Amino acid sequence: MMSTAVFASVMAADWSAFAQEAEGAGDTVVVTGSRLAREDLEAPSPVSVVDQGAFEAAGGATIENTINSLPQLAAGNTSTANAGGATGVLTANLRGLGPTRTLVLVNGRRFIPANSDGIVDLASIPEILIGRAEVMTGGASAVYGSDAIAGAVNFILDDQLEGLKATYQYGVTDADDGDTQKIEMAYGSHFDSGKGHITFAASYVDRDASFEDDRDFSKYALSELDGELVPSGSVVIPGGRVGLSATQLAQLNGVDLSAAGDCSRINGVRFADNGEALAFCDPEDRYNYTPFQYLQRPLERIQLSGMADYEVTEGVTAYMDAFYMNHKNAYQQAPATIIPGTLDIPNYAVNPVLNSGFRNFLIDNPALFDEDGDGTATIVAPYRRASELGPRNYAYERDSLNITLGLKGDFMIGDRDYMWDTFYQHQRSATHERIQGDVSKVRLSLGLDAVLTGGGDVVCRTDVLGCVPVNIFGFDTIDEEAATFLSPNRLIDDEFVRDILGGTISGTLFDLPAGSVPVAVGFEYRADEYEAVPGAADQAGEFNVNRQAIEGDYDLYEIFGETRIPILEGRQFAEVLAVELAGRYSDYSNIGEAFTWKASGEWAPVDAFRFRTAYNVAIRAPTLNESYAPRSDIFSTGRDPCDADEAPTSAVLDLCAAQGIPAADLTNFQQESTQFRTLTGGNPNLTEEESTTWTIGAVIRPPMLSNLNLTIDYFDIEVEDAITDLGAQQTVDTCFTLNDLTSNACQSVNRLPNGQIDYIDSALSNIGSLKVRGLDVQADYSVGLPDGYALFDDVAKLSLQTVMSWTFERTITPGEGLASYDCAGVFGGTCTGGRISITPDYKMQATATYDNGPLSAMLKARYIGDVDLFPAE
Repeated sequence: MMSTAVFASVMAADWSAFAQEAEGAGDTVVVTGSRLAREDLEAPSPVSVVDQGAFEAAGGATIENTINSLPQLAAGNTSTANAGGATGVLTANLRGLGPTRTLVLVNGRRFIPANSDGIVDLASIPEILIGRAEVMTGGASAVYGSDAIAGAVNFILDDQLEGLKATYQYGVTDADDGDTQKIEMAYGSHFDSGKGHITFAASYVDRDASFEDDRDFSKYALSELDGELVPSGSVVIPGGRVGLSATQLAQLNGVDLSAAGDCSRINGVRFADNGEALAFCDPEDRYNYTPFQYLQRPLERIQLSGMADYEVTEGVTAYMDAFYMNHKNAYQQAPATIIPGTLDIPNYAVNPVLNSGFRNFLIDNPALFDEDGDGTATIVAPYRRASELGPRNYAYERDSLNITLGLKGDFMIGDRDYMWDTFYQHQRSATHERIQGDVSKVRLSLGLDAVLTGGGDVVCRTDVLGCVPVNIFGFDTIDEEAATFLSPNRLIDDEFVRDILGGTISGTLFDLPAGSVPVAVGFEYRADEYEAVPGAADQAGEFNVNRQAIEGDYDLYEIFGETRIPILEGRQFAEVLAVELAGRYSDYSNIGEAFTWKASGEWAPVDAFRFRTAYNVAIRAPTLNESYAPRSDIFSTGRDPCDADEAPTSAVLDLCAAQGIPAADLTNFQQESTQFRTLTGGNPNLTEEESTTWTIGAVIRPPMLSNLNLTIDYFDIEVEDAITDLGAQQTVDTCFTLNDLTSNACQSVNRLPNGQIDYIDSALSNIGSLKVRGLDVQADYSVGLPDGYALFDDVAKLSLQTVMSWTFERTITPGEGLASYDCAGVFGGTCTGGRISITPDYKMQATATYDNGPLSAMLKARYIGDVDLFPAE
């Protein structure tokens, strides 16, 4: 899979893998992954740099695509993700370990949390002020604290901008949709004879939606039939459907199944005009849900940013940062599904709300739906797509604020210079969510229970909530009044507040024969609070899965230190030999005490070769969302081991029977839906994750090619007690691996009386482990071009870069004694869905940048390796 793009910009850009080219020789900088000041960026931990020009040339509405195009990052939530994008928080996801394990920093400090997971929305970072972004892979908890298990992405902002900078961008897709406009302006200036500097920036983005129905590759939902992908969709259809087993179909009266014609498989009955019952052919009669879904989400964003510093007195500078964002986005799904589990229809023979076709269907089949003859029909798993309600729309508006106040400076002890920095941060993010088009289960039950008045009118038996009689069987049976009654707006408001107080001191402690010994020590206090208040309909319990009011908080105190000890320098076979050590002690109010540490080393036998290695022991505390989130449901594809096409063994069939599949259907049981509904939520008993990360690599600069830089790094990351839900498929597979009906996994699988899986109960827990191993290779080369290649008076320059990443292993171990799943380069089964993203086993990005005076042009190509169906052959 390859994609290419060409970009042009009127501002010069310089893509550099090694930031010492962006810094002047001898400048003192602080590298991401360390708090030690140094004169280059050759830290023992691998760091990739994306410079300002790359962001300017990318031409996106937001910056996450520029960052996520790096092979080290996996596909996380982006501005194009529809349902998987949830609230539209755009994330960085290093190594596919999840955004909660990737720490996002701005100027080396934590930035505005966008939700109760504490994740930073990349859309909240002012792109016009980005000087560069540094991506450090490998554990960094000892340096930055919790969340940096996979690594850190640090955005360095230009806080010394001089003059006015403005950009305007317009774009549209090749299908003439998704119109995008972006306006950015920034101004910076010194004042008071250079003692102070102030920077302002503002931006506005407006982007229209694109729909899946407008592209051939996404126009139809697909499923597999006899080894081929065929147009398919959902078994939840307009008009309604009742799933029936082969045994039940043989007992069916009043329905001509032979009229179905060329039908792959009949596994139920569907209802058409006036409720007429017809055979349901699978997959021919499935519902294509893609036309309603966004291929690209709509987006509107306003950003305001300000940074200022002022030298209060010699050696002391006060500074302030302020960032505000208003962000509106939405995702959309097909019309709501009505799946009440088991539906009772009282007095079905005379129920006035039913149409004649469906009423006669029930009257003709009392053995299937009214076995006790009490006049109430019981239907197991009736599926109805409420197409009359229109699509479900999930709209979000988020206001985010980050204010930082600080003092920094330097002082001398003897002849040694020390730098210090103290700061306070207040961060707040508030989200308003509105859901339209969902169906209230309470109102549905009220509307289905109808009676006739003395005047012959059809009314609800219980007249509450403005009840309107409802019939869900047959085409177009839900009129506008009933649709309004069934679908009240769902609202929820949440707020995340974080306060941070911190400080550091760094400088040279003493000198050794091989060089000075720098040290950095510091402290940090952090307090997080979260509160969510749902609307009245949710609090009244109207929906299948209701959100309740929640609140939670925790705080922590930390002290940390870091040093670099030079052992040899300027010796034969030891131009540089040094080690770095870092440690952090943390005291959390929710998990208690923790200690994380890092040991790393570098050895350069000659100037052209530098070897580096690092070992990190890191932790991640559970987020407020993971601890307190209310129950919610998600859908993911899955396969039922009881399906006859899965060739179940006798032991599997015994467990299927024990779970409730009727004995008469056991040997020819067919899974009706390709998706499992999974209930997930928080768990206040979670403990911290623990991880170990080992990296080893080399930096090579061949003397004969002075402008060529080559790096190669191997990484190995293992997370124990990983916080996640097993996901629907893993829960089902674990149940059948254990083959124990009393196990937690089997108790989590809930089936309907007809044997179909109703839902999987999968709350968050500390599972066994996650492990990722792989190799990164990066090469960049720059060269001045002859005069004939220059369009302007300045010298023309060509910069080339290639970044490659191989993932050798990405295993998930659900628990002790259970089989591990290797998901590198595969999809489907246990390897996708829920919190698991696809991880190709090979990714590459190559760029070529031409710079000459005011012109910069970039050609970028990406390659993604093949992804096989799980399990890989």
